[in-house]
Amino acid sequence: MEDKAQLLLDGAKGFRSLAEALELAAEVLRTQDLKNLLGQKDIQPDFFEAQASQAVQEPPKDESPLSLIDVRKILAEKSRDGHTDQVRLLLQKYGADKLSAIDPSHYRNLADEAFCLGATLEDLKAAVDAITSKHKADQLPAIYEHHYATCLENLKPEYYPGFLRDIRRLADE
Repeated sequence: MEDKAQLLLDGAKGFRSLAEALELAAEVLRTQDLKNLLGQKDIQPDFFEAQASQAVQEPPKDESPLSLIDVRKILAEKSRDGHTDQVRLLLQKYGADKLSAIDPSHYRNLADEAFCLGATLEDLKAAVDAITSKHKADQLPAIYEHHYATCLENLKPEYYPGFLRDIRRLADE
């Protein structure tokens, strides 16, 4: 019985992936942005060639506006990496059940936070240490407060991606 349940779950995951691919294809057809889609390999980092030692991928430093297709690719990759529930929660955080309902002005923040999905406490400690070494530790209390914490130990795991995103932005200032 358990094998049948697992088979059904695997089938459902396959259908979700198929639905994401169909949504992407529909968006491409709607915008007729085939040239942009075909040229993405040169623009975006290859997710499969990330170094094994890097636990959380660094977001690209490019500050150009992101399209729905760009964000959908990032979220689909994170979903395939096993962060489907976190992707859903992230969409809800930005006020929608699906990506197309999110205001495009939030795409950059959403993508930056998505890049941090899967962050561990060790990733956060390393980021905080980097901020401290840059003499920006005086700005940490505001970030902790924004994420309802006073220190890393009482930061809830669901806030890890947003916290890491904010710390990285502070480091880049």
